[in-house]
Formats: sequence, structure tokens, C-alpha cells
Amino acid sequence: MPTTTGMKGGGYYDANSKEQRSALETFLPWLETAIAELPSPAAFQESWNVLDIGSSEGGNAIYAMNRLITALRRHSDLPVWVLFDDLPTNDFNQMFLNLFPQGGSAFSAPDIFSAAIGGSAFGRLVPPRSLHLATTFNAIGFFETRPVARLPHFILAMQPNPHAPREGVAVTESELKPFQDQAHQDLCHFYAARAEELVSGGKLLVQVFGRNESWSTGYGICDVLSDALLDFVEAEMLPRSFYEAFVFPAYYRSVEELIAPLQEGTELAAAFRVEKAEVREVPVPFNDALEQSGDQSAWAHSYTSFLRAFTEPVLQAALPVDLPQENTIKKIYQRVERLLEDHPERYEFHFISIAALLTRV
Repeated sequence: MPTTTGMKGGGYYDANSKEQRSALETFLPWLETAIAELPSPAAFQESWNVLDIGSSEGGNAIYAMNRLITALRRHSDLPVWVLFDDLPTNDFNQMFLNLFPQGGSAFSAPDIFSAAIGGSAFGRLVPPRSLHLATTFNAIGFFETRPVARLPHFILAMQPNPHAPREGVAVTESELKPFQDQAHQDLCHFYAARAEELVSGGKLLVQVFGRNESWSTGYGICDVLSDALLDFVEAEMLPRSFYEAFVFPAYYRSVEELIAPLQEGTELAAAFRVEKAEVREVPVPFNDALEQSGDQSAWAHSYTSFLRAFTEPVLQAALPVDLPQENTIKKIYQRVERLLEDHPERYEFHFISIAALLTRV
């Protein structure tokens, strides 16, 4: 069973994911440049085949694919199959609206054919040796399956933010271990599936939220959600057992963890050549807007909308069934926004993006 059903639909994710686009834009030039090294498609294929994994509603994914198609067209006029994948519970209706706005194609180049796939990033999605390019942006940080483990004093599998401590909030190293093991196993499954799907010489760009030596992308966003939930527990609007059982199903890796399954001595070492692997802090549009305008209220609202776009489906599915969920959800995010407006320094947010460009051997 997947740990999440997807992002908040109905166009909400597309409207509140500028930060994710900023993260993918930082590393997309790697793949645009590497396209020049691609082997030509086999004669029986007669097309370039490109897959994006974790496309959500498609706004950011279509943007990225348009850029890659432009790069491909500099080298070849062959048709392009562009495939978009996400979980079967994803809002594919919105994706198709994005692919065919006003009845026309979202792709300006000729001979571009698109399709959507419902399936997990951690399993095979297309026939063997059929892909020339594969990408994933801000997706594989979510667990394939949730470990059978508990984090009773925090909502995320990481050490709480040392810049925003709250009494009673803590995670021990032994509590973290099952989640670290699951995150590594997930990556092994992901890379093994892509190794089956890519042609020799094919390229894989993996980008995801992560952490560096001093900061995690989870800092700020998970602190404010945790604080809002604890406030509800203390006000007896949520049972403490809910907080103790709830774990947001994401893991914030280091760049070393991202490529660990591909290092010498591992089963996957012979499948891929690591061309580049880096960690960068990327621009955060709602932080930039605050710096320009000084409008703290607008910052809190944009921050909340960004957070809600990828946390609400998980939170809503986890809430006790006897609660008025819609009303409770609304109140939780109202509390999040109030906390952000009242204590902005506590919930400082930095987007740490990690990425690797790989070549199928």
C-alpha cells in the first residue's frame, strides 16, 4: 500500500508548487546538456521515449519535458513519446487538462505524443530497454511503504529542527534506523526498475528534497505542522494517540545517501555510471516575495499553501474517522498559517535539493 495517495488535486498542487519548480530548474540543465551524448534510438523504435516519474497534476512535469524536447530537437527530428507517471490515485483529470489546454497540445514541437501511467515509482513502469531519458523531481523522498515503526514524539523520520526546539519533541537514533533502512531499500527498488527500463547509454536525472550538513528541507515545514497538531492535542481537539501514531511518510536524504545504492560493491554498481551528484540550496519564491514586499501575512499564506499541497492528502487519510475531517483539516491549516505569521523566525524554510545524473551502462 503506498504511503501517500498523491498531492492535493483540483489544480491546487500546480498552483502552489513554484518552490518545487525552482528545485528542478536548478538541475534540469544537466540533462539538457547530456542529451547530446544519447545513442540514437534503435531502428525498431523510431522515436525518443521519455518518462517522468511522480508527475502529479503535470504543471511542473510538462514544463520540464518541453525543455527536454527542445534539447532533443537540436539533435533529431524523430517523434517523441512523453510518458507521465504517478500513483493511480493521482488527479489524472487535471494532468490531461494540462496536457491538452483548450483542446490543443501543451507541446509546441511537432510529432510529440503523450500518455499517462498509473504506477509506483519503485516498480517497473514500461517495457525493458525502452527508455532513452527518465526523470523524477521531488517525488522519491516519499516512502514506498511505511516501516512498521513508531515515532511517538515527532511526525517525521529525522532529528527535530535544533533551531526550533519544542519540549517533548524528540527522535532517537534507534527510532530512526527502520526509516533509514526503508529509504535505502526504496532507492534500491527505484534504481533497479530504471536499470531494466533504460537503454544502454540512456540518462536518468534524479532530483529530490534533502538535506546538507547544516539544514534539512524538512525544517520549518514539519516543525509548524507538528506544532499545529500538538496545539490541537493540548486543546483536546485531537487525541494524543493520533499524534503518537502519525508519521509523515517522507525521508530527507543526504546526497551521499542518494547515490549509496550505486557505489562500488553494491548490486547496482554495474548498472549506472554516476556523472554528477550535488546538493544545493535553491531559491524559495515565497521567501523571495517576502524579501521584496515585507508582507508577513502574504508570506504565511503562501507558505501554508505550499505545505498544504503535499501534506493534506496524507493528513486527511490519517485523521480519526469519527472527526469532521474537512472542518478539522481546515482548522489545522488555519493554525499553521497563524503560527507562521506570529513566529516566522521559528519556521524558517530552506529548500535543500539533492540530485544525481546517471548513465545506464
